[in-house]
Amino acid sequence: MKSRKQMALALFLSVPLVAAAQSAVPLSGIIGWTGRFTSLTRPTSGTVVVFQNRDGRTHLLLHRFKTQSDQNLQVWLYKNVPRRGDQNLAPSGSALKLGELTQFGGDFEFALPSGVDMLAGYKSVVIWNDQVKRVFGVAPLE
Repeated sequence: MKSRKQMALALFLSVPLVAAAQSAVPLSGIIGWTGRFTSLTRPTSGTVVVFQNRDGRTHLLLHRFKTQSDQNLQVWLYKNVPRRGDQNLAPSGSALKLGELTQFGGDFEFALPSGVDMLAGYKSVVIWNDQVKRVFGVAPLE
């Protein structure tokens, strides 16, 4: 019987994502974590998948992602799961910035820096607006 993660990988790879992915990273690999975005202070939707590709590198993929267009949007791994009311959350030592968003919809992929241990307690992916210091959306990782 297939595990939940193996079934998720099969489903993930069957989605028409290959044509939409923005890099040449092989999509075959092991899925470690998945999540679905919910809005906190601005409309945000889509899914996130953290996977390891064939060469062992870990990547984070935002799939069918959409958020409100704004300046200074960033993608962070976060060791907590922000909730409504945590609108003034500031990513401190418990967060890792993966990159910035210049587009506000589509599929985006980020390679995690070497040495990042996902088992170190990262519990969510956060869309952070650095200008207004607010979380637009969060995807708890399972």
